[in-house]
Amino acid sequence: MDAQEDQGSRAIGADHTSETLLRVNYGFFWQPSYRLAEPRLVKAGTELRAIAWYDNSRNNKHNPDPDSAVSWGDQTYNEMMVGFFDVAVPADIDKQHFFIRNPAP
Repeated sequence: MDAQEDQGSRAIGADHTSETLLRVNYGFFWQPSYRLAEPRLVKAGTELRAIAWYDNSRNNKHNPDPDSAVSWGDQTYNEMMVGFFDVAVPADIDKQHFFIRNPAP
């Protein structure tokens, strides 16, 4: 079992303001995707972060071995957290330029 406790996502604005978009109590046997109740307009320069919190202590009954180092992997005893964000853009936007992360000067 995974020792993940909580997960969520945040939007960090270009002005460093922070807004929680999602926060859920994680359950190993309950891993659906989530959708916002209403679409959210995100301004240019906003950073989206997927966040997970863990309790790898001996107090967590789902932690199989608190002395074991946890690393990324495909097995349930590995760290498997992945955050995905779906992004919709207007149909008339130049998508070749929209998704450039660091445009050349």
